[in-house]
Amino acid sequence: MTIFAGQNANMTYKELEFKVINAISGLYGHNEARSVQRFLFACFSGFDSARYLILRNETADKDFENKVEQAIPRLIQYEPVQYITGKTWFCGNELSVRPGVLVPRPETENLVIKIAERNKSKGQISILDIGTGSGAIAISLSLFLASARVEAIDISEVALSIAKENAYANKAEVGFFKNDILNLSTTNELPLYHVIVSNPPYIRQSERRMMSRNVIDYEPEIALFVEDSDPLVYYRAIAGFALSHLEPGGELWFEINESEGENIMSLLNNMGFRNIEIIQDLNSKPRYAFAELY
Repeated sequence: MTIFAGQNANMTYKELEFKVINAISGLYGHNEARSVQRFLFACFSGFDSARYLILRNETADKDFENKVEQAIPRLIQYEPVQYITGKTWFCGNELSVRPGVLVPRPETENLVIKIAERNKSKGQISILDIGTGSGAIAISLSLFLASARVEAIDISEVALSIAKENAYANKAEVGFFKNDILNLSTTNELPLYHVIVSNPPYIRQSERRMMSRNVIDYEPEIALFVEDSDPLVYYRAIAGFALSHLEPGGELWFEINESEGENIMSLLNNMGFRNIEIIQDLNSKPRYAFAELY
């Protein structure tokens, strides 16, 4: 990308910042609008923060300005900025994200870090990520735990295609397979694992009204929502799968709905898991479940 502006460029980078923020702050609030603008500019410019500060008062590159101008109406329609740019970062790795996969969240990064820290000295372990989406969890664990064998499953062909693309781009060795965890006949042939992890759908349909439009209007419902009548449907299925697919002493990890910690603990206890923990996230909310199989 050309650093300095061409003859036809009109606005400075700083002026473009204010244009984006002014266009969307009424929808997102000022702080989130500023965060969206910074993410957008980082993706479109390719500059690191120090380089950008040097150029902030320069006339913007015309191609950059055009991309920003085209992004503004999409942001006003609440389209996630990660879909607009086609990328995000997760555990320090750049990932492609498009409609059909969830945008990975910081809470899930924290889950990956906890798993990696607990298993970093265990050598050649095997890991399965259930409902991999963009591949964020599986790819990050493969890179953090270089000697581990990592596999991942999803029901969505779109998600698997994006996950494979991300693994290739990040030089991560992950095996991807199409399976439906709610249909155990499709998973019987999978081997034993030392770690099974999942961030399954856990938002109740009744909670939809509390969510922002950039999520409910664009991100895949199949990866988000469960019926109020059975909010633990995926946890029950995955735990049942884990009973026959975890090595003795193996670990089961979940990201969970903050209101379901006690219910998930009871579910896992009744199914025979031990050393069950509900772990708080960085905002002190109960966000992860851990259990072992003996």
